[in-house]
Amino acid sequence: MAKVYTGRDGVMVANGVTLAKVVSFQVAANLETLETTVLSDNLRSYTPGVVGYTGSATLLYYKDSNGNINTADILNRLFKTGNAGVISADNVEFIFRWVDGADNNDIKLTAFITSASIGAATADLVRAEISFIGTGELLAATIS
Repeated sequence: MAKVYTGRDGVMVANGVTLAKVVSFQVAANLETLETTVLSDNLRSYTPGVVGYTGSATLLYYKDSNGNINTADILNRLFKTGNAGVISADNVEFIFRWVDGADNNDIKLTAFITSASIGAATADLVRAEISFIGTGELLAATIS
């Protein structure tokens, strides 16, 4: 029987912690191409260049029964006091997973949070929006 994945099949893990209140996420792979066309050519030609990964997620901002805020670790990678700024240790290991029974389809990468926002509206839940950019190679890509 065919399997159609839905948002309910999606799981987002950050630094080994499954984020329970994820509204949505997306991951994109981008290939920069290098043009190899020469003056005598009639058609453009390209060769593969550098691959990169970007993405975004919308998370609900909430406090669990132990008093922990689900999104605090991620938001604190960019929202910082003082003048130290973001350092290499502020990267995040993300796993984006689609669960199919006992099988997991994972995209795993190390990334830096490039933008983060948090806001609230009357009669709505507080949401945190993040964007990220991958650094280095994919750690896993089991999409089957």
